[in-house]
Amino acid sequence: MKKIIMLCLAVCTITLAQAQDQLKVITFNIKSFENSNFDVKPFAKLLAEENADIICLNEVENRSARQMDPKTLKYRDVVQDLASQLKLFGVFGYSYNLMNKKGEEDESKYTFCQDELYGNAILSRYPILNINAMQLPRPANSADQRGVVTAEILLPSGKMVRVACTHLDHIGGQMEQAKVLVGSNVLSATIPTILTGDMNQWPGTEVIKLLDASYDRLCQEGKTYQAGSKLDYIYGSKGAFEVVEKRIGSNVCDGVTLSDHFPVISVIKFK
Repeated sequence: MKKIIMLCLAVCTITLAQAQDQLKVITFNIKSFENSNFDVKPFAKLLAEENADIICLNEVENRSARQMDPKTLKYRDVVQDLASQLKLFGVFGYSYNLMNKKGEEDESKYTFCQDELYGNAILSRYPILNINAMQLPRPANSADQRGVVTAEILLPSGKMVRVACTHLDHIGGQMEQAKVLVGSNVLSATIPTILTGDMNQWPGTEVIKLLDASYDRLCQEGKTYQAGSKLDYIYGSKGAFEVVEKRIGSNVCDGVTLSDHFPVISVIKFK
């Protein structure tokens, strides 16, 4: 009997270790929760069905006037609201203040502003130890201020992984912005890195070639934007990860199309 118990424990330990080295990652441009009238519940329902370990979100409007609770007229931290509903840790990465969307005022004026925020977010099943939010270059030919947020996550196995979530400009300046993504502030030399986001560039462009040269592409090919382009990607440090599964998910929940993008889903494991 003891031998059987020990064998079962050994099998369970191996299975648990394998599970801890496997991550389900989603990147999703959520269009500021607009399509659900700023209700996060449909997004929580859609994402809960995937039971992902890491969820990266773009076009995240947080604590804005149009998201206010109509009864209390108080600002809502919708990122933490969504994280709470999914029972995940959550961090928001600031890109710009909605009151300064055109960048006409000095950004330092909004350094300590807690409301009218716009950027990216990372949700994680596992503890987030270190966070860094950076604004990306904003050349004259670009439309908006863009940013990248990184989170270093401690996995149950004791391994660390750095997750970076970004959204590049849709008009111009993507190459200048992408050069930051392949630099050491994002791509770690010591910690396996996962880079996700809406790059606003399709395969074969110079921007995507740069990212492909610096990372392994870990996501499904095919359109991720309803207009017909592949704009959303999941990347990993060269040689660090193996793809177990990859697909493009549905953006519809209970008959409501939640975004003009589709969630991109990959299951990966450490090599």
